[in-house]
Amino acid sequence: MLDHPRTRLKVRRFFEHWLELDQRDLVKDQQKFPEFDETVVADLRRSLELFVERVFWSPESDFRELLLADYLVLNDRLREVYGPPGGDDATLNQESADPKFREVSFAARERSGVLTHPYLLSAFAYHNSTSPIHRGVFLTRNIMGRRLNPPPEAVAFDDSQFSPDLTMREKVTELTRDAACMSCHSIINPLGFSLEHFDAVGRWRERDAGRPVEAASQYATAAGKTLDITSARDIAEYAVSSRSARQALVAQTFQHLVKRDPLEFGPDLVEQLAEAFAADSHRHDRRRD
Repeated sequence: MLDHPRTRLKVRRFFEHWLELDQRDLVKDQQKFPEFDETVVADLRRSLELFVERVFWSPESDFRELLLADYLVLNDRLREVYGPPGGDDATLNQESADPKFREVSFAARERSGVLTHPYLLSAFAYHNSTSPIHRGVFLTRNIMGRRLNPPPEAVAFDDSQFSPDLTMREKVTELTRDAACMSCHSIINPLGFSLEHFDAVGRWRERDAGRPVEAASQYATAAGKTLDITSARDIAEYAVSSRSARQALVAQTFQHLVKRDPLEFGPDLVEQLAEAFAADSHRHDRRRD
C-alpha cells in the first residue's frame, strides 16, 4: 500500500498542508528582486517537493533530515540565484529524482532543511522585505507545535511608518513592544529573528539596513526553559529532540491522513505513536524537553 500512487499523493498533500504551500502569495517587488520571477517560483516549488520526497521515501528515511539537511535541491537556474558563495567549489551530491536538479551542500549555519528552504522563506515574507512575524508564527505552530491565541487587536505592519535606517528586527520589536502583544510575540519574535539572515526571497545575507544582521535571541520553550538561538539550525536541533514538537507533528499527521481527531482514540494515542515514531526513526540518543 505504501507504494500505491494514492498513498504518495496523500502524503504529498499532508506536506502541502503542514508547510502551508498553497496559502501564500510569492509575488515580489521586481525592482528589488528582478531575478525572482514566475519561473524561479515554479522551480523552487519543484525543489521543495523533490527534497521532501527524497527524505520521506528514502530507504533510510529519517524525519530529522527534513529539519537538519544542510543542502538544497537546485537546478542550474536556482543555483545562479541561491548557490553558495563558493560557486564552483560548492559540493554537488547525487542527482535527485529529477535529473535537472542536484543536491548542493551549504555551510551548516546557512541551511537547515525546510526551515530555510527559499520557497518557504519567500512565502513567509513581504513583497519587498522579510517578515519575522510570519516566519515566527509558522515556526511556532508548525515546527514547535505550540498554540497561539488570536491577537487581541490585529495591527498591520506598515513599513512606511518606520525610519528607513531601522533594521526589520528593530521595526518588529517596536511594533510589538506593547504588553498585550508580547504575550505571544515573546514566543514568535525570537523564532522569526533567527531567520533574518535570509532576505525576502530566501537568499543568505549578512547585512540589513546597512548593518550586520542580528539573529541571536532567547526562546522560552513550552517547558519553561530558556533556549539560546542564533540560527535556524538551533531551532531545528531543538525541535527534533523535543517531545512536545514530535507529538505535535504526529498529531497533525494522524489527523490529516486519518481525518479523525486522535483524541477520539484515547488520550495516550499521540504519545504512544510519537514514541514508536522516535524508536523507528532516531538512530542516536535523544534529549527530552
